[in-house]
Amino acid sequence: MSEYLDVSASQPMTDTLTHSQGTGVQPPSDAPSELSATSQEGSTNVHPTLWCPTDPQFTKAIAQHYGVSRKSVQQWFQKVKDACPWFTERDLKLPDERYTSLCIELMGSYRTSGLPFDAWKAQLWEQNPDLVAAYQTAQSQPPAAAVTSGAITLQPSKVPLPVHDIAPLNLTVLDSTERLTEAITSLNSTLQQFVSNDETLQDALKQHAAQKGTRLGTELAITEIGSMVQATDSARVELAKKLGLLSDPPQPQSA
Repeated sequence: MSEYLDVSASQPMTDTLTHSQGTGVQPPSDAPSELSATSQEGSTNVHPTLWCPTDPQFTKAIAQHYGVSRKSVQQWFQKVKDACPWFTERDLKLPDERYTSLCIELMGSYRTSGLPFDAWKAQLWEQNPDLVAAYQTAQSQPPAAAVTSGAITLQPSKVPLPVHDIAPLNLTVLDSTERLTEAITSLNSTLQQFVSNDETLQDALKQHAAQKGTRLGTELAITEIGSMVQATDSARVELAKKLGLLSDPPQPQSA
């Protein structure tokens, strides 16, 4: 809320305290000890002029201009906040700890006014009726109803959840180990019998081959002997014919 503020309240309220804002006269001796201590504390500039910089400033720069300690500047800041409640802290002080131009002017107004704080505040309110009225109106209005966020509450359920019964599962596993052992034994016996039969068959084939070979040899020998006998008979007949012992048989007459 950085509305225009009339800071001419730095002028004293009585003729005896009249002084120029530009001359910055020393506060009167009847001012509270707090103000007197503040105005003279470590001061090398007893009669400072009102400083109205255009840019925000740090505490050190303000203290150097008015010739006071940094603690005094911080106290002035609190008094400005109390005297001008319609301003937010952002209007008076930046996040980097620098004071705004408005705040520096208000602190300087209090510093150079020579008035006690309450008198300076009253004069400030008197010269800024619009800001005071807006602030008082806002304060008189009932606070807006707080918006409460939703909440989740855990409450035990009283309704039982239906759970269907499941019949037990009965399984029977057949142990075929004994039958498997018997089958393996029977298979081994069959294999052994097969091997034995194969050997017997081989022996029989060998014997059959031997017998067949003997028979074939005998048949060949008989055939050979028969051929020899026939050849001998033919030779005998031819020899007999040549010797005239045999005549050729008569040839049949042709018709």
